[in-house]
Amino acid sequence: MTTKQLKFQSEIIVDKAINPKVRIESIDALRGFTMFWIIGGDRIMRALPDISNNVVFNFLAEQLRHVDWIGFHFYDLIFPMFLFLIGAVLPYSIGRRIEKGASKSDLYKHIFQRAAMMFILGLIYYGIKDPDLKSLGYYGVLQLLAVGYFFSSIILINTNIKGLVFWTGGILLFYFILLKFIPVPGYGAGVLTQEGNFSNYIGSLSSDILSPKFRKLLTPYMISPISTALLGVLAGYWMRRDDGQLTKIKGLIIGGTLLVIFSLIWANWVPIIKNLWTGSYVLLTAGISCILLALFYWIIDVKGYSKWAFFFIVIGLNPITIYILARIIDFKAIVIFLTYSIVPLLGKAESLFLAVCVTACHWLVVYWLYKKKIFIKI
Repeated sequence: MTTKQLKFQSEIIVDKAINPKVRIESIDALRGFTMFWIIGGDRIMRALPDISNNVVFNFLAEQLRHVDWIGFHFYDLIFPMFLFLIGAVLPYSIGRRIEKGASKSDLYKHIFQRAAMMFILGLIYYGIKDPDLKSLGYYGVLQLLAVGYFFSSIILINTNIKGLVFWTGGILLFYFILLKFIPVPGYGAGVLTQEGNFSNYIGSLSSDILSPKFRKLLTPYMISPISTALLGVLAGYWMRRDDGQLTKIKGLIIGGTLLVIFSLIWANWVPIIKNLWTGSYVLLTAGISCILLALFYWIIDVKGYSKWAFFFIVIGLNPITIYILARIIDFKAIVIFLTYSIVPLLGKAESLFLAVCVTACHWLVVYWLYKKKIFIKI
């Protein structure tokens, strides 16, 4: 092969032409930072109390667990931040295609193929270890990313920045109205318990037809994550402006801070609930994502301190790859096999040791891909 880019019919691209020097490394680093917690960082933090049952370790472990219903932990930020970053790169990726002369039909085809591949990979992700397909369904990271990517991309190429703002606000307002003012039989309107909320009620209407994993596919819940991706698109447009770097940083910080403030105000009417992806949850996670993006951008791209972020950049260049491989390959079994004579001697440190080693295995896989200049993009 003499081409620098090998493209398969599945639309998975093995790209050897990525030049880190012309990329915004902060976005790669932040993307890798989010994926790190998914592929092992969470287990490392949750293993800390096994070593010492102190206040700090217990707090860190608790932050790496999802809130049961109302409230917010750090771990509740990871998924929406990844979706936010998908939106943030769209003005660059789709913008480049438009600048190269791509027609709308070409863009539609590309968007549909990419979203379909993410959705299908999400189904495969659950089906790999479930031959009976009992857990197969829409409700997974890749499926929801596919939905957010597809609709935010379609909206992006058919409107301007003002239109993006209206779409984002419109989606959040429409979802707010559904949750607060549409009555649910037996509960009434505005009930936001796990059993009585409007979104779950709509899903229950299909209980005789679809499995629980598929029900949310037909619920209003599906529309709210689109607004997370659209807020990422707006952040991406801001970063792509010709203004100075400090102006971009200030804009992201101010915008992110305002989103967090509006979120806390909105939470008085609709609480922060991840499992419902409420508007207050959207604004909070997008606001924090904006602030973190500004911080990463300032440290890495403006100040040039990028060596510390190399660990995350390597993950961020192949995030979906390691996410899928972590499901396919039982890295924990490999670690136990290689260290079986050591593990029994570790005592309370056993779970932490295994978590660190498994995470290291994940990283070494993407590092090998990085060294080979193989970057698998969907």
